[in-house]
Parts: sequence; C-alpha cells; structure tokens
Amino acid sequence: MMATNSNAPAAEPGTFGPRRRGVPRGRSPRLVDAQELWDIDDVASYLGVTKQTIYSWRTTGYGPAGFRVGKHLRWRAATVINWTVQLEENP
Repeated sequence: MMATNSNAPAAEPGTFGPRRRGVPRGRSPRLVDAQELWDIDDVASYLGVTKQTIYSWRTTGYGPAGFRVGKHLRWRAATVINWTVQLEENP
C-alpha cells in the first residue's frame, strides 16, 4: 500500500496543461484544448524549464516544434504534449 500525503489534494484525472500565474499551489492544472496556442511562458511552465532553455533548444533544433505568428512564438498544446510523450516512449 502506498503512503499518501493527506495534505496534498488529489489530482483530477485527465487534467494537464501549463500552470498560470495566479493559480494557487495545490490546485489541479486546467484542462487544455489540444488546438490551444501556447506562448513561451506556457511551454516553459508545462515542461518545468526556463524560457532561456526553450530559446536554446530552438537554436539547436531540439524541443517541441513552434512557429511564429507575426513576431510572436507559439506552440500548439498538442505538439508540446505529444513531444513529451515521445520522450517517454523513446528514452
């Protein structure tokens, strides 16, 4: 039997996505529409890395594929999530 922390809230099944500022700690992440566009803050938050890491990855061709909308970088939520799934499947 696994030990549980009674102070930690149970995660809702099927929830994922970046943590936005203003979301209190201990709350479950929000559900994300797969077609939703994320900015660099969203991607960095979801992956748990800094924005500079994302920029560095882009210059080397690593990381989830992003694209420009005018001068702004954007990532489709599904692309970022699928990229992490592929990392798990192909260690």
